[in-house]
Amino acid sequence: SVLVLLPIEVATGYLYRLTELIVMSFHIESGEDAPALLNVITDPLTHSIIELDASVINEIATGDPEARNKSLIKTWCQTSTNTTLQNVTIVNCTGAPCWEWKNVSQIISIQKCSHIFVGTSLSDLAVGLILLAASLLVLCVCLILIVKLLNSILRGQVASIIKKIINTDFPFPFSWVTGYLAIMVGAA
Repeated sequence: SVLVLLPIEVATGYLYRLTELIVMSFHIESGEDAPALLNVITDPLTHSIIELDASVINEIATGDPEARNKSLIKTWCQTSTNTTLQNVTIVNCTGAPCWEWKNVSQIISIQKCSHIFVGTSLSDLAVGLILLAASLLVLCVCLILIVKLLNSILRGQVASIIKKIINTDFPFPFSWVTGYLAIMVGAA
C-alpha cells in the first residue's frame, strides 16, 4: 500500500490537501481560546495520579528562597482566604500606641485533593522517580504490545517476504546494505 500511495502522494499531494481541508473544517484556534483536544482525555487521568501546586512553582520561578523548602505536591485542592482587620503589635515601639490596624489573611483548607500521592510522606524526588519508573514501564509495555499487534497483522505473505529479505545476505562489498534493506522493507 505504501509503495502505491507514496508515489501518488508525491506526484499529486492529495493527502496533504485532504488533511488540510479536514483540519480547516474543525476551525481550530490557537492561543488562550484554543480548544483542549487531548487535555479532555489526559487531564482526569493525570489529576488522579498527581497534582502540582502552581503557586509553589511560581514562587520558585520568581526566586523566593522559602519556596525551595515547600513541596510541589498539591495537598489541598479547595481553600478559602479569610481576611480580617486586626490589631497588630508593633515591634520596638517607643511611642504610646504600640499597635496598628492591619488586614491579616489566613488560608483555610476546605477539601483535600484526591490523587494518589496526596498524603505521602515521600519527598518530591522519590515521587518523581516513582512516576518516572511507572511511565517508562507503561511506555515499554505499549511498545511491546504494538510490536505484537503488528506481528499478528503481518502474518502471511507479507511476513514471508520480509523474513525472506531479512535472512538473505548480499555478497561481500554490499553486505552492509542488508540491514538497511530490511528496515526499508519492514517500513513498507
